[in-house]
Amino acid sequence: MSFYLGIDGGGTRTRVGLVDGEGRELARTEGPPTLIDPASPESTIHVIIELCRRVVEQAGEVLPAAGLWAGVAGAGNEPMRGTVEKALREAGIAERVSAGTDAEAAFADAFGDSQPGVLLIAGTGSIALGRGADGSMVRVGGWGAHLGDEGSGFAIGMAALGAVVRGRDGRSAATSLGPPILKKVGVDAPEGLIEWVASAGKGDVASFVPIVFREAKAGDAVASDIVDGAVDDLVAHVRTAIDRLGPWPVSPVVACAGGLISEGGPLRDPVAAALEASSCRLFGREVDGARGACRLAIGL
Repeated sequence: MSFYLGIDGGGTRTRVGLVDGEGRELARTEGPPTLIDPASPESTIHVIIELCRRVVEQAGEVLPAAGLWAGVAGAGNEPMRGTVEKALREAGIAERVSAGTDAEAAFADAFGDSQPGVLLIAGTGSIALGRGADGSMVRVGGWGAHLGDEGSGFAIGMAALGAVVRGRDGRSAATSLGPPILKKVGVDAPEGLIEWVASAGKGDVASFVPIVFREAKAGDAVASDIVDGAVDDLVAHVRTAIDRLGPWPVSPVVACAGGLISEGGPLRDPVAAALEASSCRLFGREVDGARGACRLAIGL
C-alpha cells in the first residue's frame, strides 16, 4: 500500500502523521522540537528521520513512503529547504520529498489549495500567512527571535525578563514577576539572569509565559501590559496581511494555531475578540499542521 508522511515541526514539539492515498490517517507520533538551527541543522534532521521511522513502524508499514512533506520551523529559505530535502532523500524515507515551514503545513490544513484566508500562528514564535481572493500570498512576521516573533511566547518571556531587570534598576514600575522567574531559573538575584539568558533557547524563554499570565491575572500591572502588548502585536500581523491582500469580497476568515492562541490557549479569547471586532470571521475548527503536511505530501 502506498502511504504518505506529513511533518509539523515547531519550536515546542513535532508531530508526524502517516496517511493512505485517500488521506485517511493510519498512525501519528509526537516528539521534541525541530526548530532548525542554520549553523547546525543535522540534529534537527536526525529527529525528523527517527520520528518518521517510528510512525512507519507503528503503522506496520515499510519505508520508503510514496511521499513526504516536512514542515519545519526555520526552513523557510531555499538553501535550508534544500538541505532538509537532500538529507531526507539520502535517508531513504520517501520516494518524493519536499520541505517548507510548519506555517505552510498549517495553512494547507486550514485553507487547502485555493481558499482565501489568513492563518495566525503564535507559539514559541509567531507568523501570519495569507491568501487573497485573487490567489496572491503574503507572509507577515516569521522573522525569528532576533528580528521578529512579536506576540509570541518568546517575546512575552523576553518582555518579562526585561521588566524584571528594569524594575531592579528602578527604571520602571516594580513587578511581581521577579520572584517566580528567579525561582524558575534558579538564581538568587536579577544579576544572575545575565548568564542564564546568554545560553537560553527560545523554548526556555517562552517557558515564562504561564508566570506572566498568572501574575497578570493576580493584578500585576506590568504583566498585564505585556499580555495586552502581545495581543496587539498578533492582531497587527493579521490586519497587515488583510490590508496587503485586499480588497476582500466578504469578511476574511482567520485561523488561529499555536499554543498561545489555539483553542484553550491563554491568548485565544482576547485575540479572537479583537479579530472579531475588526470584522474578521474565525475559522471553525482546530488547525492540524501534521494533517496539512500529509495533504501536501499526497499532492507531490
